[in-house]
Amino acid sequence: MLVFLYFLAGIGLNIVKAKKFIYPSEMYMPKLSGIRAVTTKHLDSISYNIFSGSIDSIKFSSNMISLSPSGNTITMSSTSKYPDDRSYYGMILIEPSKYSSNAIVFGGIGSGGVYGDFWKYYIQEDFWRTLDINLQEPSYDFAFTAFPFAEFNVTLIYIVGGINNMNMFVASMYECLINGYEYYNNVEGSYEGNYDGYCYYYNDYTNCTGTGLAGAQLVNSDGVLYLFSGYYLEDLENEENSYNFFLGLCTLVLFEDNWHSISLSNPFGGYANGGSCLYNNRIFYFFGSTYNKWGMEYSEKIYVLDLTNIELGWFAWVIECPENLECARDSFGISCDDYIATIIGGKTKNGISNTYFTINMINFEVSFKNIPENFPSPRAFGTLTQSATKLLLFGGKNSETIFNDVWEYSLNGNMELGTWNLLSDLGSAPEPRHGHAAATQGIYTVFVGGQTFNDLILSDIWLLNSGSKTWTEIIPSETSEKKIPILTRSCAMLDLPKLYFIGGRSYSGANFNLWEYDLSTNNLLLLYDNKKDVGTFGHACKLIKKYRKVLIHTFYGLKNTLNELYCSIREIDITDKKNITVKIYQERSIDINCRGNFGFSHNGEIMVIAGGEIYPRYTMRDAWFIMDNEIYEEITFYDYNSSSNTSERYYLDKPLSASSIVAFSDLIVIFSGYYNGSFSVNSALSSSLYLIYFQSYFKCSAGYYKGERCQPCPKGTYRSFDDEECISCPPGTINLIEGASHKSYCIPCDHNTFYNLTSESCQSCPKNVLCPIGSEEPLNPKDIKQKQYSQPLNFEKPTYGYSLIILGSIFGMTIFVFILLFFTTLIVKVAFSVHEFFRADHIIPVNKTSYEIDKTRISYVGGFFTGIAIILIVFNFGFLIINYIIKNEDESRSLIPLSSLLQDHNYTNNKLTIEIYMYSYRGNCLQKPEIFYNKFQNSRTKAFTESIGENNLTSCTYIIDIEFDELFTIDAFLEISFLDYTSDITLTVSADSGNPGEKSSFTQALTSTEEHIFIGPNPSVFKFSLIPAYYNYKGYFGVPYENLGFRLGAINSPESGSLNILNNIYLFTGFKIKIEFIISEFGITTYRFQSVDPISYAITMLATAPGLISLVRFFLMCFEMIKSKFNRKYAKPVETSVKYIYQNKLKKYADLTQNVSRDDN
Repeated sequence: MLVFLYFLAGIGLNIVKAKKFIYPSEMYMPKLSGIRAVTTKHLDSISYNIFSGSIDSIKFSSNMISLSPSGNTITMSSTSKYPDDRSYYGMILIEPSKYSSNAIVFGGIGSGGVYGDFWKYYIQEDFWRTLDINLQEPSYDFAFTAFPFAEFNVTLIYIVGGINNMNMFVASMYECLINGYEYYNNVEGSYEGNYDGYCYYYNDYTNCTGTGLAGAQLVNSDGVLYLFSGYYLEDLENEENSYNFFLGLCTLVLFEDNWHSISLSNPFGGYANGGSCLYNNRIFYFFGSTYNKWGMEYSEKIYVLDLTNIELGWFAWVIECPENLECARDSFGISCDDYIATIIGGKTKNGISNTYFTINMINFEVSFKNIPENFPSPRAFGTLTQSATKLLLFGGKNSETIFNDVWEYSLNGNMELGTWNLLSDLGSAPEPRHGHAAATQGIYTVFVGGQTFNDLILSDIWLLNSGSKTWTEIIPSETSEKKIPILTRSCAMLDLPKLYFIGGRSYSGANFNLWEYDLSTNNLLLLYDNKKDVGTFGHACKLIKKYRKVLIHTFYGLKNTLNELYCSIREIDITDKKNITVKIYQERSIDINCRGNFGFSHNGEIMVIAGGEIYPRYTMRDAWFIMDNEIYEEITFYDYNSSSNTSERYYLDKPLSASSIVAFSDLIVIFSGYYNGSFSVNSALSSSLYLIYFQSYFKCSAGYYKGERCQPCPKGTYRSFDDEECISCPPGTINLIEGASHKSYCIPCDHNTFYNLTSESCQSCPKNVLCPIGSEEPLNPKDIKQKQYSQPLNFEKPTYGYSLIILGSIFGMTIFVFILLFFTTLIVKVAFSVHEFFRADHIIPVNKTSYEIDKTRISYVGGFFTGIAIILIVFNFGFLIINYIIKNEDESRSLIPLSSLLQDHNYTNNKLTIEIYMYSYRGNCLQKPEIFYNKFQNSRTKAFTESIGENNLTSCTYIIDIEFDELFTIDAFLEISFLDYTSDITLTVSADSGNPGEKSSFTQALTSTEEHIFIGPNPSVFKFSLIPAYYNYKGYFGVPYENLGFRLGAINSPESGSLNILNNIYLFTGFKIKIEFIISEFGITTYRFQSVDPISYAITMLATAPGLISLVRFFLMCFEMIKSKFNRKYAKPVETSVKYIYQNKLKKYADLTQNVSRDDN
C-alpha cells in the first residue's frame, strides 16, 4: 500500500508519493493457551484469527486477535461489544462470499463459568453479533468439526464431548446449523437474518469410546467423522487411576446414527489437547500432553494416520525443532492451510507461550515465526520520542493501570517492523504517569508533569539520558525564582540547554503560561503569564528559530475538562524575553476538523497531527501535515494504487485518540491510543503500531540526510536540522550509532583512553603519559607547562663571587709585568728610581753595628719599591670600590597597618595580569571567554595556543590584564565563562611587586577526577590575597626612588566547581572560573639605601694610601738592612771612611750626569 500527500495550498494541488506503508501492527501479542485459530484469506492477504484465551489460571485475553503469516502484524479487534473472555471454546470459519469471512465462536470456560452461547465475528468489518443459538449442554474442551453446505449457505458444526458446567464429562454429540444468509440493516446499523440456526442432540458417542471425553479431536473427511485422543475419568473413587487417555479411533458416517470402533495395528499414543489437520487423505495429530504420577509431560511427536490404509494405525514422527523454540506443547491454536499447519501459543514445560511456527506436513520442516516476546502494553496519553534510529515510549494509562516503563523500539532500516526492548536498568525512575509533556534533543529527553493515580497532578521534571540509560530528576536551584508548577497535558520544547513548556491543566483549570527552565543552571523562570489568554491543555507546540527570531506556535487544544475545543493556532514571540507578544497565527483551519486528544509530533519542519476526538461524539482516523513556517498549508494523506494509477483518501485503519506519535526522517510512527475515544476509563485500546514512509520535497529531519530517501547519518557524525550535511564528531569523541541528531551523541573518550584515528575507537593510554577525557593522543607530561611561582627575594648582600679572584689575578699579572719591565727596560727603571717615594729613606752602614739614612741617595731598589707601592695603592682602591659597590647597599622590610600605608601613598593605576593555562580544553582556544568583574575598570584579553604532543595538538592560554584605580575595601572578583569543558585549570596571577624589575606571581591548579570534567553552572573558585607593597630606594647621593606594587599569595586551596560525567556535558554551555581578590589588612614596606655616601667613602679610600706607602717603606728598609748585613759578611774589604764614601758618590753622580747630557744631545 502506498501513501500520497495532498498539499492543499492556494496555488493548487501537489501530490507526493510515499515509499511504503506498513499495515498497522499490534505488537502486543499475549501468551495464550486454550485457544483456537482459523485462517482467513481476503484478496491478497492471509491472517490467522484467535479469540481470547487463558493468560494464566484466572486471567484471559479479550476479543479477537488477527496474526499475519509473517508474524510481524498482529491486529486487535477494536469493538466494544464482544463475547465474554474464555478459553477451550470452539471456533470455525464460514465464508458466505468470496469478499467476506465470519468466525463462529461457541462454548468455552471463562470467569463467568461454562458458556453455551454462539457469536459471529465479521472479520473484514471488525464486528460481533450474538447468534440466537445455544448449546443444549454448555461445555468446554470439546472436540468439534464443521461441514459446509455452500449450495444452501449453511454450515453444520458437530460437537463431541467436553466438560459441562457441572464438571461432568459430556456423553453426547450435538449438531448445530449456522445459517449463512443475512442482510445488513442500514436503519439499525447491524446484520440481520430470518433465523440464525439451531443446535440439537445427535447421538451418544460413548457406545464407541466407553466413556465421555475431553481434549479430544474430531476430523471430517468426505462426510466421515474421526474421533480420537482425549482424556477421561474411569473411576472417581480410585484417584490414582482415574485420569486416563483414549487410545482408540471411532468413526461416524454423517447422517447415520452409530459410531464404529476401528481396530488399529498401531494404536494412538495417548495424548490430549493437541491439534489435528487433514491433508492428502491423512490425519496429522500434533503434540499434546499426557499425565502420570510424575506430572504433566508434553509431546514433541507428530502422529500420522493414513485413511487409505487405516488398519495400519498411527505412525509417530519426531521433528527437529529450532534451537530457540520449544515445540512440545498442548492447548494451542492450530490452523490448517493445504500442507502447512500453523501452531500458535499454547502451554509448554516453560509455561504459556506466544510463539508462532509452521510445520510442513510433507517433509515435517519447522519454520519459526519470531513474534517478539517483549512489547509494550496498549496505552493512551503516553509519549513516543525519537533517539537516533530508535524510539522511546514512556508512560501512559490502560484502564486503571498507569505506566512508568520505558520501551525502546529499534528500526531495522529496511522499512519493516523492528523490535521492542524494555529498558529496565535505568536507576530511580519517575512515578507512573500519563498526560505528561515530552521533548527530545540528542540523547536527552525531558518529561514534564503529568497525572498519576487518584487523579493526582504532578509537579516534577525528569530527564532521561538515552546514551547512559539513566534517569535524573531535575530540581530547580535554591536561587531559582519559581518552583515547578503542577501541570498535566502541557507541551514541551527543548533547545539545549533551555527547556520551554507552555499551557497545561492544573487543579485550578487550564492556563497558557510559558515557562523556561535552564538545565545548565537549574533556574526556572515564568516567562509569560497573562490571565486574558485562553488557557489550553492537550495542545501541540513547536519552537521556531529563524530570521533572528525565536517563536513558539501552539496548535488547537482543550479549554476545560468538558473537552471544549480551542481551534486556533497561536504564535508567541520570545525573541525579547522582556517583551513577549502573543497573537493568533491562524484563526481557523482550512480543511482540518478541529479536535482534541489528537496525536502530534514536530519533525523540525512540519507538524503531524493524527486522529483525535470530538467529545463525546466520535473519534477520528485521519492524519495531517501542517506547514506554518512562511506559508500556511494543510496536507493530508492519500493512498495510491500504482497498478491502476488511482488514489483515494487515506485513513488510519481504526479511529484513534490519545495516541503516541513521532515524526522524523521520512517516517511517521503511531502507537496505540483509544479506538472509541477517551469517553470511558474502560474504552477499548489499540496496540497498533503504524509505520508510514513517505516521499516528498520536505527537508530531512535532524540525524538524516537527503539521498534516494532520507538516510541516517553514518557513525561518527551527526546532523542538526539546520545543518546542510552530516558533521564529523569533534576530535577525541566517539559516536557508534547512526542517525545522530545532535552533538550530544559524540561522547568523549574516557579518562586514560585516547581516540585512535586508525581504528576509530577509544584505546587505552600507554604508561607514563597523560590522557585526560577527550584526548586525541597521549601527552608527555614534559610537554605540559609547569607551575610558575615568582616573588621578590629577601634582600641579601651580594658576595664577591669571582671579583676578588679576578682582581687578584690582575694584581699578580701587573706585579709580574712590572718586574719584567723594570729589570729589562732601563727607562722604566730610571723613571721609577728618579721619582721614587723613598729617596730620603735609604740607609748606609756606618760601622759593623750602626747605619745612617742617606737622604740624597738615588737607588734602583727605591724605584722598584715605588712601583710596587703604586700598584698596591691602585689595586687597593679597586678593591675598595668593588667592596663599596657590592657591600655598601642594604635593605629593611617591615609590615605596617594598611591604613598607615594609605595615609602616605595613593594607589592608582593598579594592574594585575591573569594567565589561564589548560592543556585539555576542548573548545576553540582562540575564542575569547566572556568576563564579568565588579571592581575593575578595564580588562584586555589575549588568547593564544601552544603546540604540545606529536600531532600539532595545542594547549590554550589566556592572558587577561585588569586595571583598577583604587584599592577595594571589599572583595573583588572576576568570573570568566568558557564555552566547552576541560579536565585541568592552571591559573597564575602576577603583578608589579614594587621592587624594580621584579614581579610577584602565584599559581594555583585544579585537576578533575577521573570520571568527571569541569562543566556546569557553578564556578571553580581561586582566591588570592593582595598585600600592598611600598618600595623606597635612596641612591648614592641620597636621591629617593619610590614605587608601589603588590605581593600575591593564595587563600586556601582552589575549590572545584561543577563536575559532571561525560554523558551530561551537552546539557551545559561550558564552565566558569571565579577569581576572588582579598586586600590584606597589612602592607609591606621596603627601604633600600647606601650605608656610606660616596664622598665619605672616597676620603676613607684616599686615607689608605699613606699607610700603604709606609708599609712599602718598611719593607724597603728591611730589605736594605738585610742586604747590608749580607754584603759585610761576604763582600771584600772596602774603604769605609766618610770622605771616601762621599767622594765615590760624587763621582758616580758626575758620571750619571754626563751620560744624561750625552743622551740629550
